[in-house]
Amino acid sequence: MSDNAFDWKKMLKKVFHGLINTGLFIYVLYWFGAAFYDGPFGQASLWNGLMALAWVTLLVLAWRKLQLRWQQVLSVFVLSLIVIIPWSFIKPSNDKPWAQDFERTGHVTIEGDLVTFHNFRDFDYTQEGVVTPVWTSRQVHLSKLRGLDIFHDRFLGNLMAHPILSFDFGDDGHICLSIETRREEGEKFTPVAGLYKVFELQYIFSSEEDVVRVRTNIRKEPVFLYKSAVKLDEIRELFLSSVEVQNELLVKPQFYNVINANCTTSIRNQIPKDRQSPFDIRMLVNGLLDQYLYEKGSIVSDGLSYKELRDKCQIDKAAQAAHDDPEFSKRVREGRPGQNK
Repeated sequence: MSDNAFDWKKMLKKVFHGLINTGLFIYVLYWFGAAFYDGPFGQASLWNGLMALAWVTLLVLAWRKLQLRWQQVLSVFVLSLIVIIPWSFIKPSNDKPWAQDFERTGHVTIEGDLVTFHNFRDFDYTQEGVVTPVWTSRQVHLSKLRGLDIFHDRFLGNLMAHPILSFDFGDDGHICLSIETRREEGEKFTPVAGLYKVFELQYIFSSEEDVVRVRTNIRKEPVFLYKSAVKLDEIRELFLSSVEVQNELLVKPQFYNVINANCTTSIRNQIPKDRQSPFDIRMLVNGLLDQYLYEKGSIVSDGLSYKELRDKCQIDKAAQAAHDDPEFSKRVREGRPGQNK
């Protein structure tokens, strides 16, 4: 009996130490990434890598020199301050050498019923991919808001996608909201870099001919168009909160984060906490976000199965055929479930 008790204690001790070691490994790995991606020598540069390796070497030497476990653990936390302290002083900014797609910071003014978008993005593209950057102003009437569509860009298949909200203002047209990583010239998006202070968060209000067409026609990514089943008063609330966030980012920029401030979780953050749905992994690994919305009844299905709905909602070919059509928005909606025009 005593032998069995001793074995249990020994096993529990091993499990405890294993959990501590795993936690320390993840902790060190995260701050190694912070040194590598957010170090003083530029994103993921060789010098940042060498600096991060030197820091890890220092941790290993301290660990080996100390004998007691509590001293070893404490040394990890103390030495991590070498990375954490300077990292904590890195602040987001709207004043950087931005890539062409992100060079202007938008904001919105509302006067009564009239909504004016400043630095509204309306880029034009030839079928060969030549870009004509156009930043303009756009006006709609809030009283004409009548619906919401969701473009679902599955650029990494079932792993990662990019949702784009399209607010339907009737004869005032569609206004897209694309929540993106604001990248500097030469920067490339990677999910790992999105864990750190590499990219600013940008709310881009734009035309469908810009943010949708660049994905379907230029990048040749699979894009699906769904009609939202959300009530109009909730759509209006979502639109106004999105405007509020964009205006806040004008005066108080913030960093994009692939977990808590990405293109999906940023939208969720705008919803009052008492109305938020329970967290689902498809909010992060969001290639199947449309499946999650289907299961919740948040998109119009017309009684179709998820697979049937997805097949009917894919717009790539229609978008490519309508590349220069002045009624691009109408063409990509023709025959789609829930669309009555």
